[in-house]
Amino acid sequence: MSNTISSPIAVIVEDTLDAAQLMQIALRRAGIEAHHAADGRSALEVLEQVTPDVLLLDIGMPDMSGWTVLEYIKSRFPDTYFPIIVLTAFDDPANKLIGKLQSRVFRYVTKPFEPAALMQTVQEAIAAKQTRSA
Repeated sequence: MSNTISSPIAVIVEDTLDAAQLMQIALRRAGIEAHHAADGRSALEVLEQVTPDVLLLDIGMPDMSGWTVLEYIKSRFPDTYFPIIVLTAFDDPANKLIGKLQSRVFRYVTKPFEPAALMQTVQEAIAAKQTRSA
């Protein structure tokens, strides 16, 4: 009988390919399985296949905003919890307030960000999910 522990899973929703690739590399180095969706519609498709331990969600995307993706997640997966880290260039008070008022948003991170700080936030989000699930 094998007692394997699976790696945490992250889904990155980011339309800037370079940023997404850097995040994937950092996550994989930390032992986290990383999936990428380049836009909102792709994110919805990925979430139908994979239940992440954490979601990194860009807000400003061309096809649908991250806020729209978040609303879909709330309606489609009301009983499945995974923390969401909002990644955005929107540093204005209105968007920050919207982010803080969202029940699923673990943290609101503005771009540019330090990769080490982001990885720390990801680790904290995964730990929070595990604590909540225990």
